[in-house]
Amino acid sequence: MTVLVVTFVDQAFDRKSAEVNYLCGVLDALKKEIGRGQGTVTSGTILGVNAAGVANTSLGSWTYTPSASKP
Repeated sequence: MTVLVVTFVDQAFDRKSAEVNYLCGVLDALKKEIGRGQGTVTSGTILGVNAAGVANTSLGSWTYTPSASKP
């Protein structure tokens, strides 16, 4: 069973190191989103600053399917 699916918006980096650094930042933002939801929010858009420096931009999306039966 898949519990979490994350899709990133491609920012067309020229260096893999920059891309990995960016993805780690997006995952940090996602960590906060999932933590705030405490299992009640099951999908959303990851918002943040994109590679061009534009704030409140869609960086990707996520879907969480809880497998635990208790809160």
